[in-house]
Amino acid sequence: MGKYTASVADHLILPARVRLPPVDERMIAGRGGSVTAPVPIRLLIDTGAKRTTLIPGIVDHFQPTSGAEAHLVTPVGSVMIDLVWVCLEFPEAGLASFSEILVARHPMPPLLAQFRGLLGRDLLARMHSFEYRGRRGRYTLRDTPGWFDWLRRWL
Repeated sequence: MGKYTASVADHLILPARVRLPPVDERMIAGRGGSVTAPVPIRLLIDTGAKRTTLIPGIVDHFQPTSGAEAHLVTPVGSVMIDLVWVCLEFPEAGLASFSEILVARHPMPPLLAQFRGLLGRDLLARMHSFEYRGRRGRYTLRDTPGWFDWLRRWL
């Protein structure tokens, strides 16, 4: 679907929008309930994080379906956390959506409170490529191969 390139000031930031998975939205609408509108968020790309996380306030706002519990290891210790099903969209970035994914419900540390979650390796691994160009201070995410990717294989 696309490619997203952004400048890096201090952090690798990806604009996103979180909502309930389409299946859950249809079920709620079918019962006559009101579907919660998508919420725009900023995710911090964290190549050291194994799992994508969202802060409890966002998760509680949607009341998504619980997936399971998982053991989360952080720099300050390990905790048991809830995994929930959500949909992540990237309309501003032009990247393909993840219509039904499990994310961890976990708060951000105080120094990173301006972000609503982390984009971890679980979702980065589903992208075609992630490239950081340090001297240019830019990064690029691709969800599909580019025009010249076939040529790179031969070089």
